[in-house]
Amino acid sequence: MPNPENIAKKLGIEQSEQGYNLSKQSLLAAIGGPLGVAEAVLPSMLFSIVFAITKDALPSVSGAAGLALIFIVIRLFQRKPLTQALVGALAIALAAWLALRDGGQAADYFVPGFITNASYGFVFLVSVLVRYPIMGYVGQFLFGLANWRKTDHLYRRFRFVTLVWVSFFSLRLLIQLPLYFSNQVELLATSRIIMGAPAYAGLLALTWVMIRKIAQPERYIR
Repeated sequence: MPNPENIAKKLGIEQSEQGYNLSKQSLLAAIGGPLGVAEAVLPSMLFSIVFAITKDALPSVSGAAGLALIFIVIRLFQRKPLTQALVGALAIALAAWLALRDGGQAADYFVPGFITNASYGFVFLVSVLVRYPIMGYVGQFLFGLANWRKTDHLYRRFRFVTLVWVSFFSLRLLIQLPLYFSNQVELLATSRIIMGAPAYAGLLALTWVMIRKIAQPERYIR
């Protein structure tokens, strides 16, 4: 059974004597802390700058991938889980291979991100279609709303929150895929930065506001 504390951390909230709360510190921790923000922003920024200067995939991809690997090494020294580092390294290797392979192009460096967004969006959408919206379980684990699926207004609201997440991942694809197919590499890299950690932090804050508003009137229902 999922741990409510782990769910809270992933949503950018923290537990206190007064219950769950959102703070700058907890929100920052949810997106990986200062290192996580740098890891999400700087490689794409370096990619964009180098490509703008050179118009060449090799130095652009090499610089971004090298910087991303440095962040992974830092995480290893911080004794972060090895699995997380390995997954990150594999993702970087795949992105670099796609961009530098025969017939590849610089924009292919961002293809793994498209796959990730499509996968998450698909999972959240399927949960709505099968009438088990994921955010309903967040409300259940955090606030004890065990009967949310049998309570129409709770079900509808948690379905809406889940669809907000579907919209978030879909919007990333709707904006970035046309840039990819038109080979607007610099704009693609810039959109990746803007719609990365900053946008995700905004999504977490909005999600917390919506879930708390849903749960407060029903807080003591079990």
